[in-house]
Amino acid sequence: MSFNLNNIPTEQAIPYYEDTQKRTMLQKLRKIKNTLLMLLAYACPSNGLRIRMHRLRGVSIGKNVYLGMFCFLDNLYPQYIFIGDNVSINAGTMILTHFNPMKQYAPIFKARVSPVIINDKAIIAVRSIILPGVTIGYSAIISAASVVEKNVDPFTLVRGNPAKRVLDFELLIK
Repeated sequence: MSFNLNNIPTEQAIPYYEDTQKRTMLQKLRKIKNTLLMLLAYACPSNGLRIRMHRLRGVSIGKNVYLGMFCFLDNLYPQYIFIGDNVSINAGTMILTHFNPMKQYAPIFKARVSPVIINDKAIIAVRSIILPGVTIGYSAIISAASVVEKNVDPFTLVRGNPAKRVLDFELLIK
């Protein structure tokens, strides 16, 4: 595993959307830098360059990772994304770490940022969406176009919207 579980931040409250308009100049510059690097990485034809650009943004990415073209890794809180070794994240996948609705929804939704952890050897198929606070287990497989809102156990295949367990395959591998 390329990241230390002790260094992973916990879920935190963040400002509601209207409150983000009052950012400091440093926060605005950081957002511009993250957005520019994300856009460059988004359509970059080289996997190595895509990974380097996302690392510059603050995404923790392990060794031997494939990150397909047109992947969207959270634009405001990339430092909350942790990707292990030998992971495959295919084209068009979205990984979100934050949710900041309008303040009028405060009674039902809290604005928050929460880490996304993708453990070693996981596979995330094309156009999947990983929501804030999700942990993808060791060697888990996320089927194409799945929406993952809950943790996925190791050696598990999930599919659908919302993603549901289809198969536990640990015994098939050994």
